[in-house]
Amino acid sequence: MLQNRAAVEAQGIKGALDVAFDAARTDAHSFSVLAERTAPGERRAQFNALLRHVLEQNPSLNGTYSAWEPNAIDGNDAGFANNHAAGSDSTGRFLAYWTRGANGNVAIQPLVEYDSAERHPNGLVKGGWYLGPKANGEESILGPLPYIVQGKQVFLATMSVPITVHGRFVGVSGTDYDLDFLQKVASKTNASLFSGKGVVLIVNNTGLIAANSAAPETIGKAAASADPHWAQLADIVKTGEARVIDDPKQANIDVYSPITLGRSKTPWSVVISVPRALVMAQAETLSGSLSAKAITSMVLQLLIGIGVAVGAVFAIGLAAKRIATPISQCAQFANGIAKEQLDQNLAIHQADEVGTLAEALRKMQEDIKANLARRVDEQAKTEFVVETVSTSLGGLSKGDLTVDIAQAFPSEYEGLKQNFNTALASLRDLIGAVGESTETIRTGSQEIAQASEDLARRTESNAASLEETSAALVQIDGRLRAGASASDQTLKRADQAILTVQGGRSTADEAMQAMGRVSSSAEGIDNVIEGLDKIAFQTRVLAMNAAVEAGRAGDAGRGFAVVADLVSALAMRAEEEARIARDQLTATQTDITAAVQAVRRVDTALVDIAQDVESVHGLLGTMAEDSRAQSAAMTEISAALGAMDQATQQNAAMVEQTSAAARNLSIEVTSLSAQAATFTVDRVGTNLRSFQRDVHVRGARPDRARSFA
Repeated sequence: MLQNRAAVEAQGIKGALDVAFDAARTDAHSFSVLAERTAPGERRAQFNALLRHVLEQNPSLNGTYSAWEPNAIDGNDAGFANNHAAGSDSTGRFLAYWTRGANGNVAIQPLVEYDSAERHPNGLVKGGWYLGPKANGEESILGPLPYIVQGKQVFLATMSVPITVHGRFVGVSGTDYDLDFLQKVASKTNASLFSGKGVVLIVNNTGLIAANSAAPETIGKAAASADPHWAQLADIVKTGEARVIDDPKQANIDVYSPITLGRSKTPWSVVISVPRALVMAQAETLSGSLSAKAITSMVLQLLIGIGVAVGAVFAIGLAAKRIATPISQCAQFANGIAKEQLDQNLAIHQADEVGTLAEALRKMQEDIKANLARRVDEQAKTEFVVETVSTSLGGLSKGDLTVDIAQAFPSEYEGLKQNFNTALASLRDLIGAVGESTETIRTGSQEIAQASEDLARRTESNAASLEETSAALVQIDGRLRAGASASDQTLKRADQAILTVQGGRSTADEAMQAMGRVSSSAEGIDNVIEGLDKIAFQTRVLAMNAAVEAGRAGDAGRGFAVVADLVSALAMRAEEEARIARDQLTATQTDITAAVQAVRRVDTALVDIAQDVESVHGLLGTMAEDSRAQSAAMTEISAALGAMDQATQQNAAMVEQTSAAARNLSIEVTSLSAQAATFTVDRVGTNLRSFQRDVHVRGARPDRARSFA
C-alpha cells in the first residue's frame, strides 16, 4: 500500500513539473526557429513578449527565463548594456527573467550568477541551470535552489532546456516552480497515512530535501545531515529505482518511488517512512481482534457442550465455519489486491471486527482503483498531448504551417497548446512576410546593380581626370620650384651687387678724399710756385740793379754785368717756368675738381644703383616667397588630389564589392524564396510559390572592372 501511494504521489509531482518542462522546451524550440527567421533588431522584444505570455498563461509557474551567449541573439549586446527593462545586465547579454510576485504582479529583471561555478551552501552550483546544458546539451532540473525573486528569497526548482541554432549552443530557456507546492503534497500525504505519525520526503537526485512533512526548515539541506537515518538515501535515489527498505534493525520502514522529470537524467524521489511499531501495532490489533473472537466462540461451545453433548459438536463445527469462512474470504481478497486484481467483490457485512476488516479491505481496493484510474487518466492525458504535439511538429518539420492544435487539451496543458499555436502563427506571419519581401528585394537588387554600374563609369572618368590634373600640378609645382630656386640665385647675386655697390661707394669716397688731399697739396705747391715766382722776380730786379751798378762801374763791373745778365735771364726763365708750373697746376686743380665732381656723380649713381638693387632685392624676395608659397600650395593640392584619387580608387573597389553583394543578394533572395515556397501558410494547402520569382541582378560589366592597387 505504501509503495502504491508513493508511486501515485510521484506521478502527480511528475505531471506538475513536466508542465514546466514542456513550457521550457516549447520556448526553446520557438526561440531556435525565430532566431533564424526574425530580424535581429526585433528578437529581444519578441522573445520577452513570448516569455511573459507563457508566464501569464501558466499560473502554476513562478517564473520564465532565457539566457543567451554573448552577442548570440542579435550581435548588439553593447547597445543593451544595463538595460534592465529589456532583461540585460552590464554585459548587454539577453538574460530576461520574468517572475510572478506574491501579489500576482509580473515583472522582469536580469538573471544573476548565470556563469558562476561557485556553490550554494547546500552544494548546488549557482549557475548549474546554465552551465549544465551548455556543457552536455541536456535538459536540466536544479533544486531546491535559493533565489531572490522580487526581493524575497524562495526555494525553487528550475527547469532549463538548451537552445541550439544550426546545431550550435546559443543559450537556455527555462521555467521556475516554487517548491512550496511540494511541501503541501508531502504534508497532505503524511497526514493521510497512520494519522500523520510517519515522514514524507521529496528529495532531489543528490539527496537534498525539497519537501519534508516533519521538518520544513530542513528544505535545501542534505537529508543525511538532517537525520543520520537517511545516510544511504542519496545513493538509493540516484539509481532511479522503486524500493522498499524493510530492515529489522531500523525503526522505520522506508518506501522510495522515483520521479522521472522531463528528459533529464537526474530523477528525484518520493520517500515515505513509517515507524515499524505503527505497522506492527495495526497488525497486532487485527490479530488481537481475531483472537478475542475465537476465544468467545470456544467458551460458548464448551457451555453448549456441557448442556447438549451431541449438539455441541455440531455447534462447534458451525461456529468454526462461520468464523473461518469470512476470514478466509478476507485473506483471498487481500491476496487479490496484492496481485492488482481490483475488480473483486467482498460480500461481508458483519457488525464485528471481521466486518471492520472487510470494510477496510474494500476501502483499500477503492482507493487503489481510484489512484490507478487517476494515474491512467494522467498518462492518457500526457500521451494525448504528446501525440498531438508530435503530430503537429511532424507537419511543421515538413513545412506545413497550418498544423495548429485545435483539439481541446487538459487545463494543465492548455498553456502549452496556446504557446504552440501562438508560435506557429508568428512563424506563419514571418514566412509570409519573407515571401512578400522577395520581390521588393529583387527590385532593390536590380536598382543597386544599375546604380553600381553607372557609378563605376563615373568613378573611372573621375579617376582619369584626377590623374591628368595631378600630372599637370606636378609640372606646375616643378616650374614653381625652379622659379623659386632662380629667384633665390638672383637674390644672392643682388646681395653681391649691393655689396659691390657699397664697395664702389667706399672706393669713391676714398678717391674723393685722395682728390681733396691732392687739391690741398696743389694749393701748397701753388704757394711754393708763387714764392719761387717772387724770388725770381726779386732776383731779376736784383740782377737789373746789379747790371745798373755794373754799368756804373764800367769795365770793372763788366764781368759782374755778365753775371747779372745771366742771373736776370735765369730769373726770367724761373718766372717763366713758375708761370708754366702754375698753369699746369691750375689745369691739374681744374681736372681734380672735375674728377671730384665726377666721383661725386659716380657716388650718387652708386647710391641710386644701391637703392634700385635693394628694390630689386625686395621684389625678388617677394617673388621667391610667393613661388615657395605657391609651390607649398601646389604640394598640398597635389596631396589632396592624391587623397581624392585614393578615395576614388576605394570607391571603385567598393562599387565592385557592392555589385558583387547585389549579385550575392539575388542568389540569397532566390534561395530564400525557394525555401519559403516549401511552407504551407493557409488552410487550403496553398504555399508561397506565388511569391517566388526568377531573380536576376545585373552586376558591373567585366569590361568596366578596374583594378586599383
